[in-house]
Amino acid sequence: MDVLREREYRIYFGGSYKEKWDEDYHLSLEYRGRSYVTAVPGDEGWTVSGGDEYLCALLKSPACPPFTRLYFNAAAEVCDGINDCLRRKLTLDRLYECFKAGSNPLIAPELMRSLMDDCGFSMNDAYLVTLRCCQDCRAMGVDASQLYPLQPRTAHVVSILRQLQAGRLVVEHDSSCGLYRRPFGAVRCSEAMELGIRVLSGRVESASLVLYGDELREEYPMERKGDMLSVSFEAPDSPAALWYLFKIETEDSCHWLCPDESGYRGRLYSGEKEGFRLTVYLPEFETPQWFRACNMYQIFPDRFGFSARETAEKGIEYHRNLGQQAELHANIDEPVRWQPRAFETAYSPDDFYGGTIQGIIDKLPYIKELGMDCIYLNPIVEARSNHRYDTSDYMKLDPILGSNEDFGRLAAECDKLGMRLVLDGVFSHTGADSVYFNRYGNYDSLGACQGKKSPYYTWYDFKRFPNEYRSWWGFEDLPEVEETNPSWQDFVITGKQSVVKTWLRRGAGGWRLDVADELPDETLGLIRKAAREVCPDALILGEVWEDAVIKESLGGRRNYALGYSLDSVMNYPLRSAVLDFAHFRTDAYQLRDFLISQQMNYPKPMYYCLMNLLGSHDMERLRSNLAVDVVIKSLSREEQLKLNFSPAALERALVLEKLCAELIYSLPGMPSLYYGDEQGMCGVSDPFNRQPFKEGERELHDFYAHIAKRRKANAVLQTGQAQFAACSADVLTVLRYVTNGADAFGIPCENGAYLTVINRGGEEARYTADCSAAGIGNVSGSIAPMSAETVRLF
Repeated sequence: MDVLREREYRIYFGGSYKEKWDEDYHLSLEYRGRSYVTAVPGDEGWTVSGGDEYLCALLKSPACPPFTRLYFNAAAEVCDGINDCLRRKLTLDRLYECFKAGSNPLIAPELMRSLMDDCGFSMNDAYLVTLRCCQDCRAMGVDASQLYPLQPRTAHVVSILRQLQAGRLVVEHDSSCGLYRRPFGAVRCSEAMELGIRVLSGRVESASLVLYGDELREEYPMERKGDMLSVSFEAPDSPAALWYLFKIETEDSCHWLCPDESGYRGRLYSGEKEGFRLTVYLPEFETPQWFRACNMYQIFPDRFGFSARETAEKGIEYHRNLGQQAELHANIDEPVRWQPRAFETAYSPDDFYGGTIQGIIDKLPYIKELGMDCIYLNPIVEARSNHRYDTSDYMKLDPILGSNEDFGRLAAECDKLGMRLVLDGVFSHTGADSVYFNRYGNYDSLGACQGKKSPYYTWYDFKRFPNEYRSWWGFEDLPEVEETNPSWQDFVITGKQSVVKTWLRRGAGGWRLDVADELPDETLGLIRKAAREVCPDALILGEVWEDAVIKESLGGRRNYALGYSLDSVMNYPLRSAVLDFAHFRTDAYQLRDFLISQQMNYPKPMYYCLMNLLGSHDMERLRSNLAVDVVIKSLSREEQLKLNFSPAALERALVLEKLCAELIYSLPGMPSLYYGDEQGMCGVSDPFNRQPFKEGERELHDFYAHIAKRRKANAVLQTGQAQFAACSADVLTVLRYVTNGADAFGIPCENGAYLTVINRGGEEARYTADCSAAGIGNVSGSIAPMSAETVRLF
């Protein structure tokens, strides 16, 4: 294959060849006596611009034999398809991503010839790629005798294809495609389903569907209709994370059709592998509608609003009177403390900057102007540390932040502005220095460490009283509680004046549950039930770092994504996938596959409720992450502080941040913005990612405000259908649409469509997006390097 210029190819005719096969079925050829013409694209297909005079004249003549023209077109299409694949920065084994043959029957043999002869593919590999690109090449009514004088090698490949078609088994299943799986995605219990496979090559004696899970394995025989085999059945009547695969019997062997690396396209194996995923969830599972439409702003309370210094000072004095070592920075420009003080052996996070609830109230107009309508507050109850994950008193606002009355005023002001508050519930452990454990005797209470007379004694698991006890990840300052203990459950969850219910009555709109995977499923279910009793549309959001549907912890598979307990989870897998794409660790096709997999595997009520984040208090700042290629969290604090964030690197990171944010705000689920990311704040891991809020880059702030307000104003971007595609290794598209007057949940909604295009590459890129799902066919355009845009289609 000779490429002269972009989309200009030398097409060879006639001649002869000698071939030599090696032991791995790789072929080397020597051609002799060939002629050629140059093919270029025209308004009505491929035209000839030069080469052999006789062939040029023939192909330009109205009297050109149709078969000759057919071969010329096929050869030009194959050349263009292969080179388009390379232009998209794809390897040729993924040619099917961008090249689908039309009705020309000569494309299949010409493609297989080109892959073997020009691209170095083995016969088997070339055959598989050819079938994925030309699915209807089953013996092709091609007259090889007509083809021989035009291209003898391609004529020979026709016979090879026919032999492979008869003897080589190739079967297809794509769980994202309605031809093979209905309905799409996760299903409700007992919902009717149909699964199928298509036989592209070879002969199948019988096939069956194998459906399995942790406590299930069933086999269903499949029925044949033409080249399709399918089975209809009802999903199990109990929610579960399930898998399925296809067992295929031929005349002489057994094969298993399981997913390839995409997770949803099929590949044949000689043995059983992990299957395609199928999520079955509770029929009554619903999530708060308000959360699906929200833009969230996450605040680390000590580091955000600083307008009540006297409140913070009184709070510091309160803690010091308890015998604690709390310190208040003189101003927000002082660096965070991260090393032990002279009297300490380990770093203690008890340096405060004095953020208060009143400070947050004062900044509510800023948050509202930014386009946010939900605020997630890291812990606010009394605690010894600045992060407050070591609870001292669940019922009391930390005095550094203010009073319970201050919180009531915050909730009231949020309500006036149409904003919701989500609080951080730290229920798997308390602080050792607390009303409940009282290890140091700082509190005037009968804590668990004061003995069995304490009402809290049974909350904890003492191995040797009072100094050896079960603690969170071995941190003695964080003693774990017994979440099934009736007294603890009454106090925290189920009682009339429980922690969960009290703060909802005080004005909170939901809970983010810290380390949700360390709370039993039954406990999570009680929390959700208790919250709904007080606030029917309260949100229960879990901190889960992995895929919530198949997550395993506490000795088994968790069910919290199946409708029992959690409405939503923190979507850390999405964060990883987006940043891997931005860092060129993956490409747009892999990111597309990830997005499709989440869309398919999460129950729809949870999928549209996922907390889609790029930054949080537990990860390095987004800007810092994008400025270097190293995985920051893998480094020690000392190594992180030595990283070089040059002005050029930070400027490039700014461009990438916009690109990533544009994507997050175009996806189903609720985008979450970590305080200060909109101002370009930098910082490596804890505690440097929790520095005091400072205004910085107005351009970035305005960008976030623009994309947040656009999403807030358009229901299509909130709960419309979504379709993901890749145009090249660098270009991803997201189509959001409503076409039938109702959104993804059947709620009346104005029709509309938006297309988001992301180009991480360093060059301007042309794209063509298939928008037929929205009823408007293909949409083409160009996008600048390292940029993203969202356009309204109608």
